[in-house]
Parts: sequence; C-alpha cells; structure tokens
Amino acid sequence: MSQNKTAAESAWALIDNEKRRDRFIRRVSIIAWSVTFAIVLLIAILVSVQLVQMIKGVRAGALPWSAVIGSAMPLVDVLWKLSLLVAALSTVGIFLRLRTASLAEIQLRLATLEEMLANRPDTQQS
Repeated sequence: MSQNKTAAESAWALIDNEKRRDRFIRRVSIIAWSVTFAIVLLIAILVSVQLVQMIKGVRAGALPWSAVIGSAMPLVDVLWKLSLLVAALSTVGIFLRLRTASLAEIQLRLATLEEMLANRPDTQQS
C-alpha cells in the first residue's frame, strides 16, 4: 500500500514539475513576443521617419519614387518574416491543440467506460 502511495506521490511530483516548466516556457514566450513586437514598432517608426524625408525629396524633384520604395523595403522585409513566423507557429499550435483535444476525448471515454464497468452488478461481470 505504501509503495503505491509513494509511486502516486512521485507521479504527482513529476506532473507538478512539468506544470512549472510549462509556466516558465509560457512566460518566456510572452516576453519574447513582446520584445519582437516592440522591435517591429521601433523599425516601423524609424522607416517612417526616413520615408517622410524621402517623400519631401521626391516632391522637391531631387529624388525618384524608386528611392522611396527602396527605403521602405527594410520594413516590408521585417513584416513578411514576422507574418511567416506567426503563421507557422499558429499552424503548429492548431495541430497541437487538436492532438490535445483528441487525447482529452480518449481520456474522457476511458473514464466513462471505467465508470460503466464499476457500476455493473457482480452477476453480469462473470
């Protein structure tokens, strides 16, 4: 009996350890995404200031419009890479959520089956 109890305690300790690890990973992820969006915002502001100066040069006739497009390309580059990253990670997240939902459904069905077997009269079990 005590060995079963220590095995259960060990299993719960492992589960608690995994939960702590999940919380840590979630915090790191939130911080990383916040920093990413802050950097993208900073790049957008810097490129916008540069674009305003370029547009003034185009209006004065000193620069062609291709110079404005060329100066906007760093922002376009950052945005398409970020959108690709978000799309890939959200797709992986969807697949993981589907798998988790399937495992939860299997667990629920097994628990229901176990309950049905436990509630059967002893005469029918033989």
